[in-house]
Order: sequence, then C-alpha cells, then structure tokens
Amino acid sequence: MTVKSLTLERLKKSTDLTEVAILLGVKPSALSHALYITPTAKKYHTFSIPKKRGGERIITAPNERLKLIQARLAALLLQIEQDLEATQSKSCILAHGFKNELSIITNAAKHRNRRFVFNVDLKDFFPSINFGRVRGFFMANRDFQLSEKAATILAQIACHQNKLPQGSPCSPPISNLIGQILDVHLNKLAKECRCTYTRYADDITFSTNQKKFPEKIAVLQAGSEHTWVPSDELSFRIIRAGFELNKQKTNMQYRDSRQTTTGLIVNQKLNVPVEYYKTVRATCHKLFTTGTAFRKLGSKLIPTTPPKIRGQLSFLFHIKGLETGHRKLPKPEMPNFYKLYAQFLNFMSFWAISQPTLVCEGKTDNIYIRSAIRALSAKFPDLVEKKDGKERIKLTFFKYTGIAKTIQDLSGGNGQLKNLVREYPGRTEKFKVQPAHPVIVVTDVDKGAVDLFKAVSDEVGKTILGHEQPWYFLRDNLYVVPVPKGAGAETAIEDLFDSALLTTEIDGKKFDRTNHEKDGDKFYSKFTFATKVISASKTPIDYGGFEPLLQAILDVQADYAARIAAPPVGTAAAAAS
Repeated sequence: MTVKSLTLERLKKSTDLTEVAILLGVKPSALSHALYITPTAKKYHTFSIPKKRGGERIITAPNERLKLIQARLAALLLQIEQDLEATQSKSCILAHGFKNELSIITNAAKHRNRRFVFNVDLKDFFPSINFGRVRGFFMANRDFQLSEKAATILAQIACHQNKLPQGSPCSPPISNLIGQILDVHLNKLAKECRCTYTRYADDITFSTNQKKFPEKIAVLQAGSEHTWVPSDELSFRIIRAGFELNKQKTNMQYRDSRQTTTGLIVNQKLNVPVEYYKTVRATCHKLFTTGTAFRKLGSKLIPTTPPKIRGQLSFLFHIKGLETGHRKLPKPEMPNFYKLYAQFLNFMSFWAISQPTLVCEGKTDNIYIRSAIRALSAKFPDLVEKKDGKERIKLTFFKYTGIAKTIQDLSGGNGQLKNLVREYPGRTEKFKVQPAHPVIVVTDVDKGAVDLFKAVSDEVGKTILGHEQPWYFLRDNLYVVPVPKGAGAETAIEDLFDSALLTTEIDGKKFDRTNHEKDGDKFYSKFTFATKVISASKTPIDYGGFEPLLQAILDVQADYAARIAAPPVGTAAAAAS
C-alpha cells in the first residue's frame, strides 16, 4: 500500500511516551500512570458471559482510564487502516470485521448463491496474538515501521498478561492489522482454487460455484459423505501466519440446504434464520405482557434489556428490509418484521416510559417548550430536577426520526397526531402492563387541527372544537393538550410569544410562520426562528404566554397519577372545567 496517511506519518515520527500520548489526545502523565503506576491487578477485571452454543466466554475488561486510552488507540488505528485501504475497491477488502461501512452483511454478501460455502474458525483469536507479535508488527510492517519505543508503548497499551485481551477496544483493530498476512495467503489460495475468500474476525469463509469443492481447501473425511475437514494446505497456511484452526468449528454447506455465513443465510438472498426472528418475537411478547424480558443463550435464560431488543429488531429490519428497500409501506403490505418493530417502538415510545412524554406537531414545538420550561423553572419546579449541578427537564419529547416515519408512521403534523389518537388502541392492544406515565399530545388550535379534534370528540363523546378545556383525557394514558387560547379564534404555539418577537428579522429576512414561503431571500423558517431567535437569544424572552400550557401539563400528570392510584382506568372523558 503506497497511499499516505497523515495520522500514520505522525505516529511514525513519535519517539517517546509524550509524543504518543499527544497523538492519542491524553496527557502524558495520564498515559504513564495507566501503564506504569496503576497496579496490574487494578488494570483489568475479568468476568464471563455465556456462549450461544454453551460454555462461557471470558471477558477481560480494562478500567475506565485504560479503556479510554485503548479506545483512542483503536480509533487511530482504524483511521490508519481506512487510509491505507482507501485506494482499494471494496472487492479487494478481505477482512470485514470491526470496520466502518463493513459488517457481517458485507461479509455474507460475498458468498450469496454459491454451490458450496465452507466455514472454518480460528482458535483463541485475540489471545493467540501476544505482546511480542504486536510490538514486532508495529516495528517491522512496511506501512508502520514505528520506532522501538513507540511500538513498545502501543503494545503495552494493548496487551494484558502477554496477549490481546477479549474486552479491550483496541484488540479488534490490532488483530485485523496483524491478520492481514493471513488474509493475503488465504486469498491467494482461494484464487488458485477459483473460490471467494473473506474473514470476519475469527470466522473464515470460502465459497465457489464449481461442481466439486477444491481439495486444496477442504476434503471429505474418510468414510463420511458430508463431514469435511480443512486440507493440509489450508492448515499449513493458517499456522504459518501465526494462527490455529478450531477443529470443532468446521462446516460445509450445500446449495440444496440452508447456507449461513456470519449468522446470515446466503442461499439466494441475504436473510436472517427463522429461529432468530422467532426468538426476538418471543422476547418482545414477554416484554409487552410482563414489562421484563429474557433471552435464551445456550441452555440458559438471561435477562435482556430494551436497548438490546431494539438492536435485534434494527438488525432484522436492516437485513430483511433489503428486499423492500427499507422504505415505508402501507399497513396492509407490511411484513411481520415491520409490524413487530412497530409494536416495540410504540411500546417504548408510549407505554414503557420513565417520565411523561410529549408528542408535539414538530421539532420546533419541542424547542419552544424546552426553552419555556428552563426560563420558568422557578414557577414550575416539578417540571425540572437538578442533578450534579445541572438542570434536567422531567419530560420526554417524542422525536420524529426516519425510523419513526418508516416504521411507526409518525412524521409530525396534525394529520399524524390525528392518526395517533385514532390508532392508539390498535398500537397498544398487545401491551398488558400498566404504563406509569401519561402521553400528552400538544396541538395548535387552527384549521389544520379540525380532524384531530373530531377524533378527540369521538373519544370523549361530545363535540370538541379545541379550547373548551385546558386538557382532555382520551383513554389509557393518552391525553390531548391544546395550545392555550389567544386573542383570536385560532391559536398556534408561536402566538404564546410576545408579538414583537415574531417580527424579528434575520439578515433582512422576515419570519414565515406558515413554512409555506419559498423565497429564502425574503423569509426564514420556523426552525430558524426556533434555533436562532429562541435558543440562541442572549436577552431574556417573555415566556408568560406558556404558563397556562405548562400548568396543563402538570395537571395532566396529577390526573393520571390519581387514575392509576385508583384503578381501573376509566374510559374517555373530558377534563373538568
């Protein structure tokens, strides 16, 4: 590789601890303390986690100070590796693990729709790379050629008990760098045999469409029809590169059976094993009905968390959604994995909430209300809390993300809020636990909200135009709070500001409250008003107009607390005057 990396050039010029520390963005004294003063016994702690197929994996995790340094080194090495690979086409990249824009998906895609897929595993991948090997690589590799002192310091940062620990942030990128020689040798073998080769960490895959799988890579075990073993040539090349095969993890897969690579099905299209989907679905069902969930790992049931479940659902959507282009689909066309993801997101957004949740028309409303709460915190102390000298708002604001739009069909605006009100029973019907906090829909009272208030009217059983009550209880934990009435018949949230503030000009441009004006030379948008006039204001703003809105939010919280303290929760009814 001849491409230059500025980061690598700086690293090659480092000749002592101070220069290495500066490059990593840490104080030299902090690096010295972490490496040479902290007792060895306090640098790491060890624990085990169960493996999927039984047994346990030992994790050796660094202390917080050392972990930060290792993470900085990992980022630096990843940047160097990306710089060195910048002139290569993606088809030339052999190792897919631990790299930006590469993953088990890109790894598996290389082996899609093949007659044979052969998987082997490297034994004790990280621990097989010792201190001397790391140090020697950084000194001898033609791209790095670091000074002896710099190479020694990097090896000291990375290694524990003379090896790369499973649990260090910098073990993956270092193993990738050292594994390059293995990739070169095995890819050469693959090309000789007209096969495709990739590696994801310790997982190696060869595939081909030839009628007979090459015996230079794998051979049928004597007396067996389907048990394949690595060839002597393959084993030799792996050993010569400094690694060892795990003979218990060798697998040949045929086109007429299910083929998997790095956990993904690769027969005709990339897919997720049905067992994975069923496991995630069962985990979600348990979460929706009990509020807690477990996942099966080997023969054990271990607790899992919503963020982990969300990661699994995101993974399902990413893989299975390749066929739909990850686009928004009409409800009748939604496949089951879309629906499951939507149920989970609705559960986390509206049911399993740790504090009251506001659903506003758009992101600018969130900015206004947050700013008002901070300015009026002395009058509304129950809406804020102070922790570690910082003030935190005790409300969650629903975020209109791309996933919320695609999966939850929520992208902002009164039309979406109307749909949320009408569809709330269907969105939450599978949830059997009691939500601890209310969901509060905050809306303008204008022509755009007519259909929303028709939905509110249907829920409360009488005609509601908007301003009859300060808030409305609809069902379960769902409430609607209209923007308080102003001077006119219609009220938008911007009307809660002083009228003079709404005439603020920015670079000669006037505020367009409608967001309909297209002439950017004459008008600026609501978002610009929210960020450059409200959030960025260096002079006090009068938030008096927001006080009735904040009081309504507090009243809703009190009403819901009373309802769950005296179950059962009633059906829809309007708030008392």
